[in-house]
Amino acid sequence: MIASGISLAALEQQVVSVATVNGRAAAAFAEAHTGTPVFGPLTAQRQSKLQRVLRGSLDAGSDIRPLADLTRLPLDDGAADDIVAYIIEDPQIGNWPEARREPAIPELENCRVPVGQLEAGNLGYGRLVLAGLRGIITSLLPGDSADRALSATDPIWTVTRGDVYAVTRDCALTARTLQAS
Repeated sequence: MIASGISLAALEQQVVSVATVNGRAAAAFAEAHTGTPVFGPLTAQRQSKLQRVLRGSLDAGSDIRPLADLTRLPLDDGAADDIVAYIIEDPQIGNWPEARREPAIPELENCRVPVGQLEAGNLGYGRLVLAGLRGIITSLLPGDSADRALSATDPIWTVTRGDVYAVTRDCALTARTLQAS
């Protein structure tokens, strides 16, 4: 019974890895920047909470927050060019309809500052499963059908790294003002 529980837990960890390819790197980024809030997609938020709980921590201070919470940041004190937040954009969320429901803040598009990309993630054992699935598709379906089916799995097969942006106090104030009007 214990062995099956451990096996199931190990498989579950790989499922999470497949579902949130950039999630672990996003959570690590947020943990490394505990003094500055980090905002990101639902998949990264969930992974961030999971990583914290697995570490045995109840301190939610380094959890990734919903982008909508950015409008609630206190912006009164400090210089205009102080970094008040980071935003993580994860192109992999395009694969998960639930995560795409979060509204963007278009006013930030023009003033956020690119910081870099998240560490490259991988699919864990999901890569082997997907490789097997893609192999079956190619061997069972005729050329055109196989190509269409393979192209449907391309967004998952090809891991795209997430981008990190800094939001300055001035940028956040401008976005808040534009949103209010």
